[in-house]
Amino acid sequence: MTRLTKALALAAAVLITATAAQAQSPATPPPPQAVAPIIAHVDGGMIAGKSTGGVAAFLGVPYAAAPVGDLRWRAPRPVAPWTGIRPATTYAPVCRQTASWITEPQSEDCLYLNVWAPAAPGKARLPVMVWIHGGGFFGGSGSQPLYDGAQLVRRDVIVVTLNYRLGLFGFFSHPELGAESPDGASGDQGLLDQIAALEWVQRNIGGLGGDPKRVTIMGESAGAISVAALVVSPRAKGLFQRAISQSGNVGLPFDPTERAPFDRTAAEATGLAFARETGAASLADLRRLSADDLIKRPWTPRAVVDGVVLREDQTTAYQTGRRNRVPILVGWNADEGKDLAPEVLATSDFTAARHPALIAKLLGRPPSAALLQAYPAKDDAEAPAAMFHLVSDFWGWRIWRWARLHQAKTERPAYFYYFVHSPAAPSTPCGYGCNAGHGAEIRYMFDHLDQDDRAWNAEDRRLAARMVGYWTNFAKYGDPNGPDLPGWKPFDGSEGSVRRLGSDEEIAARGRLPDFSLFGP
Repeated sequence: MTRLTKALALAAAVLITATAAQAQSPATPPPPQAVAPIIAHVDGGMIAGKSTGGVAAFLGVPYAAAPVGDLRWRAPRPVAPWTGIRPATTYAPVCRQTASWITEPQSEDCLYLNVWAPAAPGKARLPVMVWIHGGGFFGGSGSQPLYDGAQLVRRDVIVVTLNYRLGLFGFFSHPELGAESPDGASGDQGLLDQIAALEWVQRNIGGLGGDPKRVTIMGESAGAISVAALVVSPRAKGLFQRAISQSGNVGLPFDPTERAPFDRTAAEATGLAFARETGAASLADLRRLSADDLIKRPWTPRAVVDGVVLREDQTTAYQTGRRNRVPILVGWNADEGKDLAPEVLATSDFTAARHPALIAKLLGRPPSAALLQAYPAKDDAEAPAAMFHLVSDFWGWRIWRWARLHQAKTERPAYFYYFVHSPAAPSTPCGYGCNAGHGAEIRYMFDHLDQDDRAWNAEDRRLAARMVGYWTNFAKYGDPNGPDLPGWKPFDGSEGSVRRLGSDEEIAARGRLPDFSLFGP
């Protein structure tokens, strides 16, 4: 019997008391849908979540101490215990960030997670899906409505979402950090937060009906990059058994030739320069500055190969066997370039004259004649579309390389997808993630078509059902296949081992994979 099941008695007592009070006040109408309190015990003490429609939600649960004051930029510390029953029915503040699309309250005190689970768990423990949000490591949160896990719980899984430190607070290196850390870590605080959340899951999810031996990490964009990093991080060993990476694997060094931008020494030099600009002579001085003062200063967050959280590039980790041996499910979307090109190239000025130089910036080398021929920009009118197409395919190539490496160097399977579906247009003009754009797949795999006011059709609903089936089957068995689903072969490098996600017409029109050899081996 789980701790959650044992706690139902206490919740029942609360409900009986509430029912008796309502009986004495017949004029009070019942709510349209009953929301029942539900109690559980986790690190730190008792929490009271809510149960709606058979799904229990525990929101704003602390998984680590507040990283404020002297704990700013340190590895996450254990959560402080509390007395009584802590409410867990509303989301906690999100981490401090510069993202313009986030309107939720922000705080440095942000290391909280959210759990959705069956309100009345059965005897069998359920697989756990831990979602790591995207946002370029500078924005986002685990409480965005699109990530609500209730729909997936109805497919017999448990869902966890989390906040992690972002921007300057989550990806900052400094020589004094390495000196004060017991293991010499300097940077990657956001990744350490994700690891701390996974450790929380290992300690606590059994009490909520989950199986700590069937944990799937999954994420999109920066969350997908995080998943790729955790697969090769020694600090994450044993904390998960499967990994899903959606449109990621770009913000990490793939092989030794790509190490320079992620070098710890360079990152610490950047941190020292930042400190000098603020007038801080030491790390202690930086910690005394307010978050408001720090966050207004420019900062580009990125993961760092610090020798602790990340020890090496992906290829070396796979070749030496120093990676977590788990099956992976990875892929990308057909129209991501329009969303990503302005971000990764730091410009919106796509002209024919600048086309070769921008490609060289993306690849880190001059483009070949064959590549320029495949993505031609004959004039300024043609240049933006050519660059968007190229960036989409470049994104896919990075993920394709990871799948090939995984398939060649481990006995665990990889499953590769290509999302080509264009949803119905929104009621207001689409500015980001349009068609099969960046993040377009999320509403399908979380089964949240209901959150958008669009003219959804039978094909949209069919695709959502398939993706939910594939994703939850992978969490349950390490294999996305199941009854009533088109077969999905393990990836072997062939076109036939790639699962296209879209209608038959869309797959026929645009499902052919790019010529990845144009980008490299």
